[in-house]
Amino acid sequence: MNRTVQLLNGWWDYRIGDGAFYKKQIPYSDLAVGISECRLHFDAAQPIAGNKRAFLIFEGITYMAKVILNGRILGEMRPYCRYTYEITDLLRPKDNDLRVEIADISVVFGPSEGWENYSGIIRDVSIEYTAGSIICDAAWSARLTQQYRHADCSVEMKIESRDPSLTVGLSLTDPFGNIVAEKKAPAETDTQLAFSIENPLLWSPKNPHLYTLRLTLYTNGNPCDQTVQRVGFKEFKTAGKRFYLNGEPLFLIGVCRHDLFGDQGHIQTEQQMRMDMQMIKDAGANYVRLVHYPHHKRILELADELGLLVSEEPGLWWSDMKNPEIVDGSLEVLRRTIMRDRNHVCVAFWLSFNECMFTPAFLKASAALCRKIDPDRMVSGANCMDIPMTKKHFKACDLDFYTMHPYSPTPERMLESAAELNDKPLLLTEWGGYHVYENPHLFATFIEEMLRTWRNTEDQPVIAGAAVWCWAEVFEFNRAAPACHDGVLNEGLVDRYRNPKANLAVFKKAYAQLEQPSIRQQSLQIVGYIAGPGTYKPVDLRATSNDRRQKQAWDRMLRHALEPIPRFVFVERKQRVLHTGPVLPQEVKSIGSLPVELLRQPIVLNHDTPAELTLSDDCASIYLIGNVSMPKGFPIGGAFGEPVAVCALHYTDGSTEQTVLRNGQEITTAAGWYGPSRVNPVASNAPRALRFVNDMDREHYVVNLFRLPVSVGKIPKKLQMQVLNDTYDLLLYGVTLHIR
Repeated sequence: MNRTVQLLNGWWDYRIGDGAFYKKQIPYSDLAVGISECRLHFDAAQPIAGNKRAFLIFEGITYMAKVILNGRILGEMRPYCRYTYEITDLLRPKDNDLRVEIADISVVFGPSEGWENYSGIIRDVSIEYTAGSIICDAAWSARLTQQYRHADCSVEMKIESRDPSLTVGLSLTDPFGNIVAEKKAPAETDTQLAFSIENPLLWSPKNPHLYTLRLTLYTNGNPCDQTVQRVGFKEFKTAGKRFYLNGEPLFLIGVCRHDLFGDQGHIQTEQQMRMDMQMIKDAGANYVRLVHYPHHKRILELADELGLLVSEEPGLWWSDMKNPEIVDGSLEVLRRTIMRDRNHVCVAFWLSFNECMFTPAFLKASAALCRKIDPDRMVSGANCMDIPMTKKHFKACDLDFYTMHPYSPTPERMLESAAELNDKPLLLTEWGGYHVYENPHLFATFIEEMLRTWRNTEDQPVIAGAAVWCWAEVFEFNRAAPACHDGVLNEGLVDRYRNPKANLAVFKKAYAQLEQPSIRQQSLQIVGYIAGPGTYKPVDLRATSNDRRQKQAWDRMLRHALEPIPRFVFVERKQRVLHTGPVLPQEVKSIGSLPVELLRQPIVLNHDTPAELTLSDDCASIYLIGNVSMPKGFPIGGAFGEPVAVCALHYTDGSTEQTVLRNGQEITTAAGWYGPSRVNPVASNAPRALRFVNDMDREHYVVNLFRLPVSVGKIPKKLQMQVLNDTYDLLLYGVTLHIR
């Protein structure tokens, strides 16, 4: 597609200060020297047919650099992130002079006292040759609906061209090589392609399914540019005090990883990067906090492949957040990092700082930046300030979750943080340190307390996840024992060469007791219903469940379900907390010998939201699977025998038959518990079909089955269901027809 890459890695001329040049291999990562210069004389690659433009790309330097090509200053680079310069008009066929002037330890934004600082061109340098018209940016978005069975996808592209004949095409290929979506449209400067797919394979730590997104630019029908990236489908959000991945609560089992290895500084081989991430995965982690600066792009690709959630941050550590140069530098690095990595499915959220005396202005500015560029992801910061300051400013600045670094010889500060930071999830972005170094018993005690707190109900303190400090030892020469010894930060689960240390086995064993992906003790009991002889056909209710009014009806039902029960309310004690509501924990295809196709999230009917089903088959009877109301219904609400709803069966001959559904006779409550007690809702004329549990502490549910007879000799045309009493919310999971 006319995109070719000329890698400029290799032997360059190098000097410190104004000293003599000698050869150095690029990329490199050396001890800081103050100022240095790297210089390369090179010839441009042989032209490829159709190539009209050239771009010089730096994937990362430390800490500040000026780039000069053939005597012209291209710009200045900040640390760790990608910079791209168009050099089409500057590039010569032969004898190009590229100079990179580097400043390191004295730079205001970049060097930190939290780890050893290095100087260098630490990542690849290349020239990319392209056609005249190119795709210069593409942002992928996928929003999941219908219990994750449907994905609304969007790709927003920036296209550089003056060619009016351009079109752009998209293809999405599943992990098995099947093309599941294709799209084509005229190419504008800002082009959006939207499409949807059914039943996407979801990405998770257990099943890291990856799709291939291919974008192709055409001129007069001929391809001139193409980009390819792996993407995935996931929903990662908060609800209450927990994180949820694809609808399931997930405790983040994390490690804090520096992008450093052995004595090599920031330089790592492909083998070392893969080994490192695989070791983290094998240790039982599902989350890697990439501290404290943007890591090599290959780390993100490996996280996508292996199934590891990650977070990224811009390079702050006890930095002066009142210094404009530091603030501006960190926001620019954060911006470039999000632009580089936002399409990676592994990215869970962005952390805008680490252990700084933050200001509200910075929190608001960084959160606004993240949400502008990547509106589908959450943002917070890695924080060690006191609890009152944290709660005040994280709430006022609308960060998505709390963080804390509760370093202490006992779990007391960790538990105090969970008790006070109690209105959104709390992630321990660091814990451990020298307090647990070579103390496996104390290390295990911390994890046991975290998991005990994680299992609490929502009205108690909850810890939503934790990233241990730290994964691997690094050099650090400004702290003494017990944290450091001989210039090495001795707090890792592995040493700097990735040899395991004592706490690694404890980490793996202690977290293995956490059942993933759900904290809920789910169970489903199906009653052995015996259907009569004949043919049975489940009705597809998905179109009805997708009605735009269903979200409002579902939300109304949940509000009713969360209303306090006066006789069971105690002062300052929250009641009726629901993690999921009456959602089936798994698919159900049969109830005894009766075939069904049940919705996991039922249709909700209320006084303002009726249901109408078109019946295209001649049937002898209609089985309604539901016949429960949430929460009001016998025995916990409403009078026995009170009319709740009416089923109107319309026939092809114009006649109608009505059947009234009554409380306690054809309808019960869906709730299998009331206040502190389990209950047994029984309908006289609608036998139990299912009983299921979504949370052993609170959420027990029942589903009934009602057989609605059809008059002999008549052919049904449609069934209407109307709730008569505005205080009832009727649930319908499925309908099955007994065909004549």
